[in-house]
Amino acid sequence: MSELDHSWIFKRRGMVGIILFVPIGFATAFSHPVIQDGSFLDLVMDFLAWGLFITYVGFRLWATLYIGSRKDKELQTEGPYSITRNPLYLGSFCLALSGACFLKSISLLLMVGVASIIYLLFVIKDEESYLENRFGEEFEKYCQRTPRLFPSSFRYYRATASVNVNLKGMKIEAKRLLSAGLLPISVELIMHLRSASWWPHWFSLP
Repeated sequence: MSELDHSWIFKRRGMVGIILFVPIGFATAFSHPVIQDGSFLDLVMDFLAWGLFITYVGFRLWATLYIGSRKDKELQTEGPYSITRNPLYLGSFCLALSGACFLKSISLLLMVGVASIIYLLFVIKDEESYLENRFGEEFEKYCQRTPRLFPSSFRYYRATASVNVNLKGMKIEAKRLLSAGLLPISVELIMHLRSASWWPHWFSLP
């Protein structure tokens, strides 16, 4: 199975995320805030948002250290890949949850759930079919002991004493993380605007 054999939705997985999140994000930005600014619940949501954002950064860097730009070229089963088969997707999931928590939006949280189901059923499944065809029994054994997305146990965690870091892969991921760093800043600005009386509130979303 070559890269050309990947499904349409896998090849355009980034566009799928944009289609899912941009409309609901726009509607949320122009809706009345459900949670009052400065309330206890507001502080709790901010705490969760920052925790998820830090988790996103951690998983993305950790996974890139092990896989670099070698993804799909070799079967990586150590480090973060020993507790989840898809640590990069797990990091992205945390980023999406972080954005929803920053915006205090139940609608966005629900959309994260929808997006997760789509990615699990189509994107991740397609990629794992590729890995199964490429690595065969080795990948099947790996799947038996390692969860697809959410870590359930650290019993099988293992890591080598040293890691051969791919600097090109780290550079690409660093640029991606710098861009993601704009999320908290942008959302804080949006939340400030949403609280203003003059800001247009066209929608009513939880």
